[in-house]
Amino acid sequence: KYLEEVEEEESLWEGECFVFDDRVAVKHNLEQGKYDQCHACRFPITEEDTRHPHYEKGASCPRCYGTKNLEQIGRYREREKQVQLAKKRGEVHIGDDVYQTQKK
Repeated sequence: KYLEEVEEEESLWEGECFVFDDRVAVKHNLEQGKYDQCHACRFPITEEDTRHPHYEKGASCPRCYGTKNLEQIGRYREREKQVQLAKKRGEVHIGDDVYQTQKK
């Protein structure tokens, strides 16, 4: 509520605030922040993390690479495949873009 109601110029808050939906982080006025989320470990990731050799969309990031077994990685890859197929059909995959779905 604080970031929504207090003007940035008057705020004591610095940086972005983690939120528990697909926005991952928000700034003042609840604008979406610059972080994304690794769907394997659920940790926030930066754009720089997505350029790292250990990053695989939906399956791993530099933080969790090498910590998951092959069965887990297979599930993460299948989930990402289903998310992408749903997007091609113009649908929202279960659990994907929850915040955007709620706004409709």
